[in-house]
Amino acid sequence: MRPRALLALGAVAVLLLSGCAPEPEVKPTGTPSAAITPAPTDAAAQAPTPAFDVDCADVEAAMSTAGGDVGGEVAEVLGVWSSPSWYPGPAQHMFQRAGGIACSAGTAEHNWEVTILPGAEETVAGAESRGGYYGEESRCEAGGYCFFQLLDGEVLVSATVVDPEKGPDDTAAFEEALRALGAAAVASLREVDVTESPVEGVDCTRFLTATELAEQVDAEVYVVDAFGGWSIPAEVYQERNGARICYYASGDDEYAAQGYIMLTTLPGGAWAFDELEGEEEIEVEGADAARTGVDELRRPVLDLRVGADWLRLTTFDGSGIDDLAPIAATIADDFAVARPGGQ
Repeated sequence: MRPRALLALGAVAVLLLSGCAPEPEVKPTGTPSAAITPAPTDAAAQAPTPAFDVDCADVEAAMSTAGGDVGGEVAEVLGVWSSPSWYPGPAQHMFQRAGGIACSAGTAEHNWEVTILPGAEETVAGAESRGGYYGEESRCEAGGYCFFQLLDGEVLVSATVVDPEKGPDDTAAFEEALRALGAAAVASLREVDVTESPVEGVDCTRFLTATELAEQVDAEVYVVDAFGGWSIPAEVYQERNGARICYYASGDDEYAAQGYIMLTTLPGGAWAFDELEGEEEIEVEGADAARTGVDELRRPVLDLRVGADWLRLTTFDGSGIDDLAPIAATIADDFAVARPGGQ
């Protein structure tokens, strides 16, 4: 199954990062003893290998048995039905980068999402220290919302279910199915290689400075890279992946200011970039490939493949930006010296 875009049918909170933290400490991902391998420069981009023998077909079978069929195709990415606004694009693949899997299916009114993550001890400890993890969780509420965080050794299984027909009596069936998936992952856990990346953990101004963008939008620009709240996905994205969320706006209050652009990244994510569908290919100087389109929230986006990495630029209503290509070229040029073969 190829990753695909998921239609956002319901109201989606236009919040930025559910989390803030010190600058990420970049560490190997995958299993606790994962090895770092150099980024490929000319070979076809390869998707990360999961650190266990559980896939989305197994997840679909387990969730269908526990709760019935939600309909539609299963996507091998995080869903965006009710998620932070930084999810669409690179962040939907964050669990694969970390040696895990993410699977989702359904619609805004009836869906499920399951993630399975190796290296759980380190991730849970990090999220807990930042107020983003409060122990195991297993509950279905009246009204059809279910939430699960289940630990089994070095594997964390997380899940959400939205189904108006589900309630507290359905908790046990889902928990049994999810714990079985976790046990299967633990039983097959192995080391996996993680491709190194020059974009891991770098400061937002390494991509694009406020001054560089101000020259293009003819206005004062602030760079916002710390936001409120935290969660397991925020821990995986920023700490395990070393990925970034960079918000360039008219002020330093991300909720009150006019947003100009948001930059999100997937280190080593060229494989996911190559599987994008429904976008127009364009030329951006300094990038290996570029595509433009709109995301699930109907915002204009420009996706860049720079070496083995995937960078996405998103712009907003009222930004005054009608062409992201010149900004993308500045970012690609800024990173040229850090890329394999760069000058």
